[in-house]
Amino acid sequence: MANKDNAQVDVIRALNIPAGIIKAELDGLYGTNVLKDMYEVIRLYDVYEHGAAYIQEGALDYTPADLRYKTTRSLLDKEVRFLFSKSPDFFVDVDLGENRAEREKAKDAATIYQTLVDNVLEENGFRNALLKAAKDCFISKRVALMFNINEDSGIQVSFLPSLEFVYDVDPNNANILTKIVAFYGLNNAKAKVDQRIYKKKYWMDNGLCYYSENVYNGMGQLVEEIQPDTKTRFTFIPAWVIVNDGLTGDLIGVSEIEQLEDYESWYSRLSAADMDAERKGMNPIRYTVDASPESTKGLSISAGAFWDLSTDQNQAQERTAQVGVLDSPMTYSSALGTTLDRIKNTMYEQCAVPNVSPEALKGVVSSGKTLKAIYWDLIVRCEEKMLAWRPALQFLGKCIIEGVRLYPKAGQFYIDEALPDVGYSIRVDNQYPLPEDEQEEKQTDLAEVTAQTMSKKAYMKKWRNLTDDEADEELRQIALERQILEDAFTEPPVESPVEPNTGDEPPEPNPDDPESNPEPIEE
Repeated sequence: MANKDNAQVDVIRALNIPAGIIKAELDGLYGTNVLKDMYEVIRLYDVYEHGAAYIQEGALDYTPADLRYKTTRSLLDKEVRFLFSKSPDFFVDVDLGENRAEREKAKDAATIYQTLVDNVLEENGFRNALLKAAKDCFISKRVALMFNINEDSGIQVSFLPSLEFVYDVDPNNANILTKIVAFYGLNNAKAKVDQRIYKKKYWMDNGLCYYSENVYNGMGQLVEEIQPDTKTRFTFIPAWVIVNDGLTGDLIGVSEIEQLEDYESWYSRLSAADMDAERKGMNPIRYTVDASPESTKGLSISAGAFWDLSTDQNQAQERTAQVGVLDSPMTYSSALGTTLDRIKNTMYEQCAVPNVSPEALKGVVSSGKTLKAIYWDLIVRCEEKMLAWRPALQFLGKCIIEGVRLYPKAGQFYIDEALPDVGYSIRVDNQYPLPEDEQEEKQTDLAEVTAQTMSKKAYMKKWRNLTDDEADEELRQIALERQILEDAFTEPPVESPVEPNTGDEPPEPNPDDPESNPEPIEE
């Protein structure tokens, strides 16, 4: 029990959060292990920032190299960038209806819904927030997607790492939240009485969602009641917890760093030993024999140094002072390079990241299919990640639309129209940064446009990132220019104002045309 209490004290101290604020909310399925896990997460963040630690063996009479490689950080960042460097596309699909009038209404509704979702995400800097959230999730095992709506200020979308929230779920469905509590420090004051900790709590009661907001000091005392217990208009908690990997029923998750830490520790340890060997080889041990103690004091080891040694007079007369160099016991082994490569390759395999340099790809990659084959394991791994992320992102789209329906004034920050009352669904498509594959896909889509199996509008929206209105305007401009060009070729010739000569009578002379009014011929 003492060890458990110490762990709780350590994590609370590291988080700078009063014990009472956290402990008061720890119940449910995983509450008893939360503080212990938070302490572990703090350590995992340290590994990410500074590299895995390792222990030097034995007692050393020299200062060994303290070198920490950050391969774990590099691999984790690569995985995150591949997953979300191209932000997922949100699509709002509406029910089309049974007749032409309903379909036209559905088309207009889809445009309004899509504009609302796109504008909310853009205003919240969602792409950048998503990249950081995925990184936090891979390190700290889970993140919380938080949705807040206010008719006076609009919509705020944010992510919280696992160190800033606790939660409970429905015992029958781990995807349904029954409570979530967010807390984080508002300042860095040293005195507890001056510290400020923000706490926001959502909970369900009889099918309705309630929330409260408060500010506490470092001693856990209430300083300000921002919002007392208040009923929202939601019938669900506007938040979603994304758990990284894990097994069925796991509410804690798994950190990517846990599977890489040991490998990185050994990599740094062996690399540091290799560096020590190089240092020893550059500075070999020199020794003297039968030299007087006075002559060996303050000998220089700089390049080109000269030693003037005197023979020790206490030795036998026939002996003379000598100088020698010991071979370093720490020598580089070619097997070390093989071992380091094997450790590094294993780390890449653990994350399914291909260990291929851009230079190597230049000589191998000839098509998008080849590139896709090289990255196939990483693509599969990212699709596995999307099994947890896609429902959360679809839920976010639902929160945006339902939030504006429940709080209509908030919609004025993003759209000019009121939300129409039609059925809809949210679709989230993820794209991976494979440039060769992208080019092939673009050519395929262009061929479908030519074959009229894909609309020009859909092509423009996909590959030029145009909105519905922008694509419509572009198509109108293209049609206008085509019509102008066609009119230029089909315009009838301008008729001459002069009546044609039928041959029955001479044409009337034109005083302005000398050729039509010749001088009379003299006989």
